[in-house]
Amino acid sequence: MLEDVNTSRREVYETLKLCNFCSRCIGISFIDDPPRTFMGKLKITALYIFSISALVGLIAGEFTYVLSLLVGSTSVAEFVASLHIVGYGIMGLCKCLILWLKRPVFRQVVNELVKLWPVNVEDEEGAALKRRSVNALRLGQLSYMIWNVAGCAMYAVTPVMLHVYRLIRNVPSDLGYVWAATYPFDKTKPGYHEFIFVYEAFSGLVSVWGMLGSDMMFTTMASNITMLLRFLQIKIRNLGINKLGPTPVLTDDKSTNIDCFDEIVSVIKIHQRLISYKDDLEEVFSMVNLINVLLSSINICCVVFNIVLLEPWMDMSNKLFLGAALTQVGILCWYADDIYKASIGVAAAVYECRWYRSNIRCRRLLLLLLQRSQKPLYFTALKFRNITMNTYTSILTTSYSYFTLLYTMYDKQ
Repeated sequence: MLEDVNTSRREVYETLKLCNFCSRCIGISFIDDPPRTFMGKLKITALYIFSISALVGLIAGEFTYVLSLLVGSTSVAEFVASLHIVGYGIMGLCKCLILWLKRPVFRQVVNELVKLWPVNVEDEEGAALKRRSVNALRLGQLSYMIWNVAGCAMYAVTPVMLHVYRLIRNVPSDLGYVWAATYPFDKTKPGYHEFIFVYEAFSGLVSVWGMLGSDMMFTTMASNITMLLRFLQIKIRNLGINKLGPTPVLTDDKSTNIDCFDEIVSVIKIHQRLISYKDDLEEVFSMVNLINVLLSSINICCVVFNIVLLEPWMDMSNKLFLGAALTQVGILCWYADDIYKASIGVAAAVYECRWYRSNIRCRRLLLLLLQRSQKPLYFTALKFRNITMNTYTSILTTSYSYFTLLYTMYDKQ
């Protein structure tokens, strides 16, 4: 039994490896042992405070810059040019705060997942399901991480490359900045310039770590719930299969119909635990999901506007940002939609099981399970709307509407 628990914990932690790496970069971990010494606690707290302070300072500078453009009645192009960066920074900050404030809840859901995790999967269908789920999750996490890290790195590298290119061509040049931000001092002075460049690169990376840590925690937990719901479907379809006779018996006589009451009770308990598990995640991520839904349309619209009409030198950086933005909201909607479909599949599994060969007591219990499983499980944006792939379509449509409006205003100037 202890060996199974250790195996389960090891496999669950393996699915959270990339997520833990990202969150650990800002002083947060959900699978490492908490530090017991005062210095250990001080170290991770100081790292988090330092990281979050740097990000808050950068967002304040970016917001001040955008506000100054708005007050100065600047052109649409100048105002929109940095708006998506502000939106990404706000999303990253919110997720950093959620990761810190909800640390006990995250540890709780990880420990609960360890208890639910399927270790010894004997049937080939279940083993194949587990392999597919884990491999797909790992591929999705890696792809999402590459998009975000590459995008942030490209924003930092592009000013350096331009500076070197101009120097090679003997053109007067100064090292630019990673982001457009306003500070309460002259950032162009020697020393300040280099410091601000390093500071902005670091703060942008903090935003990426917060984004990745939160999103990959959500996708990992959602993927694992989906896998467990599909395992439950297999278990439901196989109810009483070892007790079946050679031919169907359509009668309520207890001497001829099979009795799998205990198996059904076990299935119902697992279903209830999965529903409770999903509700715990919903409580943690509903605010983050709302921010994602609200800001994603604006971010996608603004970066597309930059790619199409502005900043030719930042074209590659903006394209990587666009890929990260599309992947970020797409992966959120994909896994939320997957849970919805898997929860509906439980009802189908109940109907497809051999209920007609069970006794009347088992049929009544299966009917209760059927009625409960017909109510699908949703992740929501703070209860305002359910998140599915239709949400992704809606976000892209809204982004296109915003873009056409901006393009019309830009064209009239």
